[in-house]
Amino acid sequence: MSAGCDEADQIDDAIGCAPAADGTLAVEAALWRLFLTVPPTGPDVGEPFAPRNGEPPRHFASTDIDETQAFLIGLLRRDLVLEPLLQRRFSADLVGYGLASANLVQASYPDGMRLRRGDAHDNLTVRLVTSGGTLYSVANETLAAVPGRGLILNTALAESGEYAQGSVHATFTIHAEEVARTLEAAFQRPASAPLDIAASIDASRGVGAALAGIMAALGAAFQDETTLGQAPYAARMLRDALIMLILEHVPHRKSSWCESRASAPAPWQIRQALAYIDSHISGPLTIRDVAEAVGISLRSLQEGFRRHKGMPPHEYIKLARLNGVR
Repeated sequence: MSAGCDEADQIDDAIGCAPAADGTLAVEAALWRLFLTVPPTGPDVGEPFAPRNGEPPRHFASTDIDETQAFLIGLLRRDLVLEPLLQRRFSADLVGYGLASANLVQASYPDGMRLRRGDAHDNLTVRLVTSGGTLYSVANETLAAVPGRGLILNTALAESGEYAQGSVHATFTIHAEEVARTLEAAFQRPASAPLDIAASIDASRGVGAALAGIMAALGAAFQDETTLGQAPYAARMLRDALIMLILEHVPHRKSSWCESRASAPAPWQIRQALAYIDSHISGPLTIRDVAEAVGISLRSLQEGFRRHKGMPPHEYIKLARLNGVR
C-alpha cells in the first residue's frame, strides 16, 4: 500500500491530494504511520468481530461485499447496506481495536464503495481521512471528509454515504449509550435524547488536530498490548476525554450544558476574530473557522460576541456579508 499524489489515478478527481500549507501534512503523516505499522493479527477473512479492550488488534480483509457488510454490522452495531462503487470490483482491508465500549478502526477501500442506512442506530463517529475521501448525506446537506478535513457525526442522521477509490481513513466510533453515560456523569442530569451532531472539522488545527492526536496516540498505544490493553481505567478516561472534547466544541442540542464552562475571551481576541471575519468574508466561512483561527473554543467565541457585539457570531457574519462593512 502507498499513498500520496502518485496514486492520483486511483482517487476521484474531485478529492485531489495537493498538500496544504497549514500543517495538514503532519497530521496525515501521523495517521499514515499509524495505519502502515499496525500488525495484522487474527482472522484474515470472514470472521466478524467486536474487539474488546485488552484484545490485540484484529484484522479483516475481503473482496466480498456481502461478507464485509455482515462484518461492519456486527462491529458497529447498526444496520448498513453496502454497494460497490465500481461494477464487479470491491475490496476492503480493516484493522480494529477495542476501547472501553468503543472501536478504533483503520480502513482501506481501494475500489471505494457506497452505503445506505437501514434502521437508524445512534453512534458518535469521528472520521479522519488520509487518502481518498468520504461523503455523507445528512438531511439536505452533504458532508465531506478529505485529507486534512474530517467528520464528526451521529451516524443515525446519515442516510447514505460514498467512499472514493483509494479511500484510507481512521474511524473512532462510540456507542450512544456510552456517550449518554459520559454526559450524565459530567453534568449530573439525564441525557436520553440522541445528539444531533453532524459537522466537518479541520484536522490540522484546533479541536480537529486534538482529535487526530488522540486517535493516533490510541492506535500507537494499542500496538503494545501491555499499555492501554491492560489499563481499562486509563482507556475509559481517554474515551471520555475524546467524548467531552467533541461535546464542548461541536454544536448540538445539549451545548447549553457546557456553556458555564466557557470563559469569555479577552477583548483583543474578539478584535482578532473581527479582523479574521473581515479578511475572509468573501469566501466560505463558519464560526468554527473563526474560533480555530483565534485559538479559543466555540463557546468562548459565542460568549465574547454576546458581550462585546451584542449578537452571536453567526449573526455578525450574516450582517457583514450584507453590509460589506463592520
